[in-house]
Amino acid sequence: MSISLRNNCVNITLPDGRSVNIGTKQGANQFILQGVLRNDFQGRANNSPCTFFSQNIGKVEEVCDRIYQRRNKKPTREENKVMGAMYTVTSQLAENADYDVFDDIPVHEVQMFLDHVLVEIGRMTEASSSWARTGNLKYHEEALLEGLMPLLTQRKPAGLALEVDLFGTLAKFASAPSTMKEDPAEMITMIVANVVNSTLVHEDILISTDMAFAKLESCGMLEQFIRLSVVNQMSNPVVLKCYDDLRYCTSLIEKKFTEDHPCGKACKEILGRSSLNRHPVVGKLRMIASCTNWIEKPADLPKEMRDGFRCCRKCNKMVQSLEFQKSLLKCSRCKSVFYCSKECQVTDWKAHKPFCEPFSSKESKVLRFNEESVNLFVEKNYVGILKEIVKVSVETGKTKGDLLLELDFYDSDENGRGAPALQTPPQFKVAESKGYFEGSRPNEPDWFCKSANREYYETNIPMFVKSLKDLYIRLADYHLFVLVRPPDNLGFGAYRVQLQSPTTKNHMLSQNTIDAAIEAIQDSNFGPLSSLFGVGTDETRHLCRALGGRPDDDGTLDLDTFLWDQLLSD
Repeated sequence: MSISLRNNCVNITLPDGRSVNIGTKQGANQFILQGVLRNDFQGRANNSPCTFFSQNIGKVEEVCDRIYQRRNKKPTREENKVMGAMYTVTSQLAENADYDVFDDIPVHEVQMFLDHVLVEIGRMTEASSSWARTGNLKYHEEALLEGLMPLLTQRKPAGLALEVDLFGTLAKFASAPSTMKEDPAEMITMIVANVVNSTLVHEDILISTDMAFAKLESCGMLEQFIRLSVVNQMSNPVVLKCYDDLRYCTSLIEKKFTEDHPCGKACKEILGRSSLNRHPVVGKLRMIASCTNWIEKPADLPKEMRDGFRCCRKCNKMVQSLEFQKSLLKCSRCKSVFYCSKECQVTDWKAHKPFCEPFSSKESKVLRFNEESVNLFVEKNYVGILKEIVKVSVETGKTKGDLLLELDFYDSDENGRGAPALQTPPQFKVAESKGYFEGSRPNEPDWFCKSANREYYETNIPMFVKSLKDLYIRLADYHLFVLVRPPDNLGFGAYRVQLQSPTTKNHMLSQNTIDAAIEAIQDSNFGPLSSLFGVGTDETRHLCRALGGRPDDDGTLDLDTFLWDQLLSD
């Protein structure tokens, strides 16, 4: 077997003369499915399972043993070719082959490669190694890590990696050098992010994401992931998404991100470095740290950006820049709403005046926390909420702008299951907005503004209804109208929630998104929804699988595997 790399093609030439490019999806699948891996090196076909790793790993290990027996531990050019071929084929198959096709490779074959990785990373961690002394990787060492990155996007290797001590060994490797270069730091963080993402993509097969983070924390890998994720000035979207998944593991954060635990120390050290204030990871860490009792805002962080990005109450304009945030005008009385211009503030005064009440600093913080909690809830339960919006929209003929999401965070202790919105699965309701504030208000929930004092209810309900109307008329296309019963059961909260795709920056709650989802159901056309989230991206693939489907490379779906009725279930 020989390998040639030319023009982004990875061609495998077998002894019988056949050639296949495993740098493509078709080639990688063909390499596995049509018997290429099941041919021995003499070109004879056989019916045994895929034995690519067992046929080649022995030779690679012999080469590695020779290298580490030398004083300078430098491989020859021919030895680099032998190891590079093995790692390149592994990387390309994992990166390009379909999940179901890659699963055709037996477990013991994948386990054999992971055992080899464990041994080699252990060798690279030794005090006498070039890595430990200088933080530099040799060619074959870098090729090994590059091969491991895409391998852990496949469910079988990801599951095995979480079972063995791979990440404990990788954590020691990451902490070995005193300084870290950008390329190794990116590879290590991507290895971690890929295995976490795999637990989401293959949630029906692998352990939960919470359990994966717990394993990473217990072996020290999560601490190293946090430390290395700010080495590069820019962060890979997969790494940032890993932080988004981490912030939902509230139990782990509360226990392991305290000042006396390694993850908490790493987090606090990064947040205390003013040079990193604009780093993409720092914003994620600040959100995570807000769940702990030690979070501190760096003194030199602009106050306009300490509590999230603000928008104009009148026209909804919002720009994520320091210049725009500083330019916003604050209402001098209530100090809780902002405007992009004097004109917006003047024209909005008539609508804002009935609700313009002074808030104490403590009350303002509570309001911001509540709004942040609602945004996190919608983000975490996006797929379920999207399905319910689609269902109600199809049934009633109403657009997304005419619908409202109702959440109940109050634990009444009546059923012993906790607050409805915090149950598993979470309970929520999507209904027509005007049914909450027009006519007889048929959609008004039992808890809505009511108390044992009926007189209080009758006195205050006009103001509450008016505030809902006020927010309703100020909704933009990309907003979702959300009504919340707070944990303390005092009054209600009404919010305009917006989400953006981290990949394409398209709005995830716009009418276009709902129309695309409906088109996918009614016309079996998944292309529009895929284009909104990025064709072939991890985000699109995760959304499709969460809805029961599977996207092809062109953004369309294999309809035989997509369960359209799941979108209208529940």
